Amino acid sequence: MTPRLARTATFALAAAALLSLLPAGKAAAHEGPEDEVAEITEQIEARGESADLLMQRAIEYRVMGKNAEAAKDLERATKLQPELLLAQRELGRVYFALGKTNEALDTVTHALRSKSEQEPELAALRLLRAEFYRARGENKKALEDANEGIRLHKGTVEWYLIRSDLHERLKLPRERIAGVEEGLRETGGGVLEVELVEAMLDDGQNEKALLKIEEELKASRLQSSWLIRRARARQGLGQKESAKADLDAALEEISHRLNPSSPDPMLLADKGLAHELLGQKDEAKKYYELARDAGGEDWVKEKIKQLKADEEARAKEKEKELEKSWDPEKHKEKKSRDKSK
Repeated sequence: MTPRLARTATFALAAAALLSLLPAGKAAAHEGPEDEVAEITEQIEARGESADLLMQRAIEYRVMGKNAEAAKDLERATKLQPELLLAQRELGRVYFALGKTNEALDTVTHALRSKSEQEPELAALRLLRAEFYRARGENKKALEDANEGIRLHKGTVEWYLIRSDLHERLKLPRERIAGVEEGLRETGGGVLEVELVEAMLDDGQNEKALLKIEEELKASRLQSSWLIRRARARQGLGQKESAKADLDAALEEISHRLNPSSPDPMLLADKGLAHELLGQKDEAKKYYELARDAGGEDWVKEKIKQLKADEEARAKEKEKELEKSWDPEKHKEKKSRDKSK
C-alpha cells in the first residue's frame, strides 16, 4: 500500500458533527472532559434523560477513551429517539472501537433500513459501514457502500480517499484514478491532488505524475515527500541516477526535520520508504517499525509485513539454491580427506 494521508473517517469529523448539538458557547467554555461529564450528568439528574444530553456526554466519554461508557449513553439515546441516525452511527463507531464488529455492523445496517430522507446522514452511514467491511477484508462490499455513499452525497473529501484505498486494494487502478478525479471536481480538496499523483504512480503513469510533481516541488518549501514521489516516477522511467539523487536529498532533509525526542511518524515512514526505494531493506524495515511505534498509519504496518514476507521468500530461495548445489559425492570426499588428516 502506498503512503498517503489517513483514509479512515476520523473521530475529529464525528466529534465536529456531535459538537454542533451543544448549546451556543458551550464548546468555547469547555474546560475539560471530566468537568463536562460532571456538568452534563447534573443536567440529566435535574431535567431527566434526553437523547441530546446523552450524546453530549458520549462525546466527552470518547475524548476520555471511555468507549464502554459512551456506548451505554448512545444505546440509551437510540432508544429514546430511534429516528436519530447520528446517534446510531456513533453507536456503531463506538462498538467498532470496542472490538464488537458484529454489533457495529448490525447497528449501522439497522439505521440504513430507516425511511429517512436525510441523504447526507445515510451517506455517512454507508461510508462508516464501508470502513467496517474494509477492516474485515470484505473490500468488494466496502466498495459498494463507498460508491453508494458518494452517490448520495459528493461533498466529503475523506470519502474519496476511503474509496481510493478500496480501489487500490482491489487492484482497480483506472477506477481509482477516475474516482479521485471526480473527488477533485466535486470538492476541490487539495489532499486529493496528492492522492491522484499516488494513484498515477501506482498505475505506472509516471510521465503524467512527473508533471504534477514538478509543479508541487516548485511551490513547496518542505520537499522530501515530493522528492520521494519524483524518485518513484524517475525509477519507473528508468532514470536511476536522478532517482537516487532525489532520494538522497529527501533523506538529508528528513534528517534535519526529525526531532529525536518526539519523531513525526510520517517523517519516519517517508525515511523508511526512501530507504526501501534505494534497496536498503533493513534500514527501511527499521524506520517503518519506528513509524509504527510512533503511531503511524496502517499502510506502514502493511509495509513491514511485506518486507518480512520478502525476507522469508529470499531465505527460502537461498535454501533451494544450496540444495541444488549440494553434491553428496564431493561431501564424502571432503569428509574422507578430513579423517585422513
